[in-house]
Amino acid sequence: MTGRSLCVEGLAIDSCRVQRGDFTLDVSDLELPRGTTVLAGPNGAGKTTLLSALAGRIKFVRPQVTLGGGPLSPSSVALMPQSPQLPRDLHAREVLEHLTWLDGASRAQARDRATELLEEIGLSQDADKPVSKLSGGMHRRLAFAASHVSPAALLLLDEPTNDLDPHQRRGLLELIAEVARSCSVIVSTHALHDVLPAAHHVVVLDAGRVVHAGAVDDFLARFAPDTRDGDEAYLACLDRARAAA
Repeated sequence: MTGRSLCVEGLAIDSCRVQRGDFTLDVSDLELPRGTTVLAGPNGAGKTTLLSALAGRIKFVRPQVTLGGGPLSPSSVALMPQSPQLPRDLHAREVLEHLTWLDGASRAQARDRATELLEEIGLSQDADKPVSKLSGGMHRRLAFAASHVSPAALLLLDEPTNDLDPHQRRGLLELIAEVARSCSVIVSTHALHDVLPAAHHVVVLDAGRVVHAGAVDDFLARFAPDTRDGDEAYLACLDRARAAA
């Protein structure tokens, strides 16, 4: 693959290198235009590590990233981790109000923002339920809202549809598509068949390296021309990359 920079509407990763024991993540010169990007790869490929590095969550790792020609500010990046931990004793509304307040809003602004987010994720009727009483799908939707209580230029979602049934996955993907109208989104997932229809671009990682980057249509046409199946294309992409290594 020719080297390119991770670029999401002016966001460019010129270099992102993370060393953890015997594992090395090395991403450089990768460019992606605005839209929703699927980040795929086998377990251990470096997907979570890359998202964590972009979000500034890895100590002593400072990827060379620019946004619109200037340094990327951590305040412009939001991350929903793979296993989000929300305070189980707080009500859904309280979680969002508290996070918004911590982000610098007044109490009144935090209440208004929480009400807006609860409506967006369809939890207005469950706003006063403790987190411990929410279903798995409700918990994921609340975690999604909690990840971006303030508007972000880049939203990073690590396996957001894990453990959801088909109906819950569809609902969350609709929320992601709505948010993607106003910011760029990178979704790490193994469920390509779910996410690809709503995505614009695909990045495939293997053993800490980018082995493919491009538009969804080109990805399907190149690796699964007959079926246009996302999972088939992903497996073929990995097979070719490993055969060429």
